[in-house]
Amino acid sequence: MRKLTLAVFLTLFSLFVKAADTPVQPPSRVDHAYVEGDATKSAAAIADIMVVHVINFRALLASVPDNNIKQVRLFINSLEIEASVPIGWAMKGDDADVKFLLQRTDANNKTWNTILGYPEFGKEFFDLPVTVSIGLTGHSPVPTDVDNNKKFAFIRIDPRWFAGCMAILFVYFFVLFWYAKKTPMLRDSPADLTPLGIPGLAAGNAPYSLGKVQMAFWFSVILASYIFIWLITDNYELINSGTLVLIGIGAGTGLGAISINNSKADATIKKIQDLQAQQSNLQQSTALLTASLPAAGVPEKIQYNVFLGDQLTANIKKLVDSLTQTKDNFFNDILTDENGVSFHRLQMIAFTMVLGMVFIYTVWANLMMPDFSATLLTMQGITAGTYLGFKIPEKQ
Repeated sequence: MRKLTLAVFLTLFSLFVKAADTPVQPPSRVDHAYVEGDATKSAAAIADIMVVHVINFRALLASVPDNNIKQVRLFINSLEIEASVPIGWAMKGDDADVKFLLQRTDANNKTWNTILGYPEFGKEFFDLPVTVSIGLTGHSPVPTDVDNNKKFAFIRIDPRWFAGCMAILFVYFFVLFWYAKKTPMLRDSPADLTPLGIPGLAAGNAPYSLGKVQMAFWFSVILASYIFIWLITDNYELINSGTLVLIGIGAGTGLGAISINNSKADATIKKIQDLQAQQSNLQQSTALLTASLPAAGVPEKIQYNVFLGDQLTANIKKLVDSLTQTKDNFFNDILTDENGVSFHRLQMIAFTMVLGMVFIYTVWANLMMPDFSATLLTMQGITAGTYLGFKIPEKQ
């Protein structure tokens, strides 16, 4: 019994000594990250190849069945970049340089948006400091020195492209505001008073059209948002069905407002022509009566014709004034009609502004065009339809 106990003790002791002599393999750790081709370049952008130097990479592979490197993923700010399978690696003893192609896919688009969204103006607007690591898919990343110790920057926006796109937007908004002020681009089109022999209203003096302003608002917001998202994501497939509906509502509202205004102007011109014809007949009648003086009762008839002529002149002047109404100011033009501020106009402006702010915030935060629900789009359509419906009997 003593011999058996001694044999077991010696066996366990030999195993303990052997285990103590076996070196413990240290865990994997990211030591450095750079752009392929320049080990000193610590700033990368979409479409670049990032090289991550991993100390004791074999320890990470040892935890994967068959040392399958396809289970390794890139981690940015501790977030796994889905589908970021290494495109190459170079073993250096137990260490390795692992290469990743920085690209956006349907699988990782939301993750990239989370990393790059909420850009704040300042030194991080163009270059965003990030932490870089690797790890197994579905697991936590390995420890990394590429954080505050060895900073790595992701190029969110190329300053040169940003300057070029801002120049394009500047030109667009300059043209928009200049022609909005000088032409009927965002104003009610002046009525053609040539058939009346009256000088028409100058194009730059017509009141602003709420329908045209809304159309310009949505197009401008979507254009600026498209350029902003494309600059950061390099993705040009950004227009969704909700965005198309918003553009369509704006275009339909503007077209409807123009059609209603033109119809009203044509009807008013026809009414003026009828009054002018009556005035001409009245003048002829007065001339005949004057020629028959001093017949009995003629002075009274002439006096009555003069009274009717004055009434016709006043009515014609009132109708002409309605066609040559000049601008007041931008907000009064889009908010008011002859009776003052109209609620249906205020309702349309308020909901358009609220939806516009939500649109802009979503673009800034999530780097994607918001796809508004059918309910919200219907609400926007109802406000536009209400405006057009009230515009038909509305006095200008």
